[in-house]
Amino acid sequence: MHNAPPVAFPVGRFVWGRCIGMSAFGLSALGLIAWQIQSQVTPLLVSLAWGIWLSCGLAAALWAPQQRISGGNLFWTGDAWFWQAEQALSGQFQAVHLTVAWDTGAGLLLWVNSVDHQGKVKGPLISAWLQADAMPSKWHGFRCAVYSRPKTHAIQNELGVDRH
Repeated sequence: MHNAPPVAFPVGRFVWGRCIGMSAFGLSALGLIAWQIQSQVTPLLVSLAWGIWLSCGLAAALWAPQQRISGGNLFWTGDAWFWQAEQALSGQFQAVHLTVAWDTGAGLLLWVNSVDHQGKVKGPLISAWLQADAMPSKWHGFRCAVYSRPKTHAIQNELGVDRH
């Protein structure tokens, strides 16, 4: 099996992420209001439903992956993934592990975790949204790399990359 060739791709900011979350929160509240109006429920059941709704909304807001990875590049070396922020000094890369959350063909929502020296996933789950129009000539290669399996010796420092 061959791995995808090395590729770098810029990570932008998904400006609609917060709007989508707030819309889902608002629409679910409208659904709960409609249920409350349409049915003959006791005040205790209404209070319980709103309490559960609020708890779920707060849990989603607190524990949902945040997009803290933007304004930089994701690099596939052929063996492993690395992240470099734009403001980072040249040569400062962070090893990361990617998982595809949603693939629209022209966009990818990725879950990103940091990787420690031993290759173990650590830290919070972060989301990154990438779109084909950010770099159309590299999109196909990038998608191939995302779905490529890393080699067994995945985190080797071929480029003098600092994984700290």
